[in-house]
Amino acid sequence: MTFLISFGVMSFLSAVISNMGNDIQKVYFERWGGAPTTTLLMPESDELDRYTKQRYFKWLNSKIPDINLLLDSDDKSDLQQKIRSTTNFLREYTRDTKKYSAVYRDNVAYGFSRNLVAIRYIGIAVSIISLLINVSAILLSAGLWLHSETSSAGGFGPLGIVAIVVSVISMVLLVFVTNERFVKQRAFRYARSLYEVCEMG
Repeated sequence: MTFLISFGVMSFLSAVISNMGNDIQKVYFERWGGAPTTTLLMPESDELDRYTKQRYFKWLNSKIPDINLLLDSDDKSDLQQKIRSTTNFLREYTRDTKKYSAVYRDNVAYGFSRNLVAIRYIGIAVSIISLLINVSAILLSAGLWLHSETSSAGGFGPLGIVAIVVSVISMVLLVFVTNERFVKQRAFRYARSLYEVCEMG
């Protein structure tokens, strides 16, 4: 780890994974009709009730000069652009991670889930390879133990079983949990946290 960190390998891998996450984010946003931070406040969205949206719009109008957000706007495209602008404003407004810890926490959780899904197939492959190696090592150890003339030789011990369990759990989580729905839930949770700042005054 010291070698990898010293030569910037971990930073490089982090950048690569982040780029992969951004690519998958673009695909998801197209499927969802836009970024959750935008669609959440659109009139047709039922994620928030009408009156909550009105309160948010009132607060945002008071903070951003000439934005003039109207829930009953006839120009949906213009409304989308304005909501995107308010999202940019709120990102800067909530830079204080201590004061807005919930926003920061949900943003990190969303980024992590997005990047995890982006590399899920790599993770599944690593889990399968690890499982095969662990099972092979245990079978080999058991075979050596059976053919050993001394009672203390061989035996795979509890560590081998733990390794297999970890590999199986990792594989199951990557296959059945880390998917588009997983990312979408975290994305909308972050969007809600970001706009809940409007209630704080």
